Amino acid sequence: MIDKIKSRKRYLVPVGVILLGLLIMVALAASRRKPPKNYPVFPGVLVQVTEATVETRQITIRANGTVKPFREITLSPQVSGRVEWVSPNFAAGGHFKKGDVLLRIEQTDYLLAVDQARAAVAGAEYALAVAKANANIAQNEWQTMQAAQQQLSGIATDTNETPDALVLHEPQLRHAEADLASAQATLQMAELQLARTVIAAPFNCRIKNESADPGQHISTGAPIATLYSTDKVEIEIGLPMSELLWLEIPDARATVKLNLNSHVFAWDGVVVRSLGVMNESERLARLIVQVENPFVRQSKHSPELNIGTFVEVEIEGRQLEGIIPLPRRALREDSNIWIAREDSTLDIRPVIVERMTPTELLISSGLTSGEMVILSSISGAAPGLKLRLVSAGATP
Repeated sequence: MIDKIKSRKRYLVPVGVILLGLLIMVALAASRRKPPKNYPVFPGVLVQVTEATVETRQITIRANGTVKPFREITLSPQVSGRVEWVSPNFAAGGHFKKGDVLLRIEQTDYLLAVDQARAAVAGAEYALAVAKANANIAQNEWQTMQAAQQQLSGIATDTNETPDALVLHEPQLRHAEADLASAQATLQMAELQLARTVIAAPFNCRIKNESADPGQHISTGAPIATLYSTDKVEIEIGLPMSELLWLEIPDARATVKLNLNSHVFAWDGVVVRSLGVMNESERLARLIVQVENPFVRQSKHSPELNIGTFVEVEIEGRQLEGIIPLPRRALREDSNIWIAREDSTLDIRPVIVERMTPTELLISSGLTSGEMVILSSISGAAPGLKLRLVSAGATP
């Protein structure tokens, strides 16, 4: 009997535990509260913005070009002869001021020609003096003869009677005067040829190349050197026709820049003229910028603005007032920009772009100072879209 009771307890205890567990589970399930339903709230698209500010902007137009000489000539002698003396600076790169002597041609032959011409002038002056004396004698003889004839005939003669030119030696006198003028002209030519034996710099210049040495015989018209001016240089640049609308030609101020190993050197320049032609390959208008004193060093370590140097040119254009500058990326399709309203929603607005560069917009109408302009890209942008704003200096 006891064994049966023990056997029943063995089975009833686990069943009781199970039932007790079920009751606890049912009680817990009955007492559980349903979690509240949370609906997500859209915070808005995170965008980068910049504030519109009205400014007065000086238009700057940039171009590139190569430095060329203002004047470049091939120097040739006007007389021939043996080179007697050459300046020590008469070599490629040598500097000369206007009037400095470059070289001299042997003068012996030309000095003799001057002496001969002076002697010829002296002879012509003597011949002219003799002719004048003979003409005066002939005039006096004719007058004396006329007076004698009047006394012999007792008849008054016409005092206005003109004698023959040969009687008064007038042709001889004119011939002597012509001979003197010819001799004087020959003397002037001889002196001019003598002066031309000294070849001087026609302007402030530098030697590009030369081909004359002492003892060398040079001929009239043969090139002996190539010179270029040092007072100024020119830079030919090309600009689209649309850019010319912003410039005052001539007299627009320019800055010529040369970048050497991260050091920028600058020279003042001015736009002096337009060539009036278009580059056929690039379809660009050609302008000339001049720079004064390009070979005067601005400091001990600054370079010269050498011929052939490739430089950047910045030209000052017209001044625009009441302009709002913005980054180029602020412009959308159809000349629209995106504005963040005060309630942080999107507004799409058309504007008038006065000028556009690769990095900047200049807006003249359609935007008010203080408005927030969106710089970020938005997929599926539409008016009223909710936004979260971040200043242009931050990363959204």
